[in-house]
Amino acid sequence: MNPLRRCVLLFVVVLLFGCTSQEAHLIYLDEQSPTPEALSTPTPKAEPEPIAIAPIEGEGFPLDANGLPILDEQTHYYDYYLSVSNLRIYEYNGETLIDAVITSTFQRPLTGGLCIAFYDNNMKFGYGQFYTAAGGLKLFPGENRVYADVLTEVDVQMMDFEITVTSPFVPEP
Repeated sequence: MNPLRRCVLLFVVVLLFGCTSQEAHLIYLDEQSPTPEALSTPTPKAEPEPIAIAPIEGEGFPLDANGLPILDEQTHYYDYYLSVSNLRIYEYNGETLIDAVITSTFQRPLTGGLCIAFYDNNMKFGYGQFYTAAGGLKLFPGENRVYADVLTEVDVQMMDFEITVTSPFVPEP
């Protein structure tokens, strides 16, 4: 017999005996598995110790008309109730002038003082005091137009600036 036929015959025999039917059987397990036992006893959660604070004696912080504590009398009303917007710096007849709007959200007029200073490389090149058209700086609730004449000898329009409180704002009765 030809060796090729032997190989084919051997292959057919292996295929016939090698093919068997396979069956799948489901194995049902209990729905609840036993809970493993703890190896050690868990420690209870730590609870915070109560802290006893002795009453503080002395005066409290003064409050403004809205009930906010006044922590810094110099800047309190500026920090909480005033905002500067629409700041415009321009040159006119050789002078540097500023127009701006200060919005006050306090229910009564506030009087005080604001200064603007211009800096370049931490060097001061000019400054000016804000005032209203009536003179001084009396700010009514809502928007207030303010002005400033900048004392400088250079162009400060592109410099960094800082607005500071020169005299604390106080409400008028």
